[in-house]
Amino acid sequence: MFKEVEDDSRKFLESFKEFNFQHFSIIWGDNPQYWQWIPIPESRFGKVAKLRDVCWFEIRGRTNTRVLSPRTRFSAYIVFKGVDKCYGFQNVAIEAAVGMVGQEPSRRFICFSEAIRRGRRNVVKPKQREDGWMEIELGEFFNEGGLMSSDEIEMSALENKRLNWMGGLIIQGIEIRPAKSPLK
Repeated sequence: MFKEVEDDSRKFLESFKEFNFQHFSIIWGDNPQYWQWIPIPESRFGKVAKLRDVCWFEIRGRTNTRVLSPRTRFSAYIVFKGVDKCYGFQNVAIEAAVGMVGQEPSRRFICFSEAIRRGRRNVVKPKQREDGWMEIELGEFFNEGGLMSSDEIEMSALENKRLNWMGGLIIQGIEIRPAKSPLK
């Protein structure tokens, strides 16, 4: 199931693994030693992914652009919460990428922790949402296509260089919605 939301006469897509995100994957997401799928009452979805303990953080999502409004600029966000014992994300810049499959994606660094060393510039920090969750913008893309388009958009968040252990993060999903700022 995709959840379409109308916003200023344009539709956008909210998707998650259990809601048929065409190719949503979390590395080791099906191994309960590393990730646990749990119900959380405040989530809009039946289950969310709780990170137990990994040293290789990788989340990827892919969907066809025909489910999105054509000729519209979108932003992709990862929606999450940290639990009391969230660890390993302080001062860790995670590489995020968003782009059309087969083309070079736009890349940036994100941090799940609000506390990041001052020397780290150009790292996107999380923002509090009205629903109590946090979000980080992974990037933007322009959807040129229409209903007949076969283009796919791919989003990712990856940290596999430092191999430090991380845990306690709860991932609700990836949300795609019309962008608020001009395309950079």
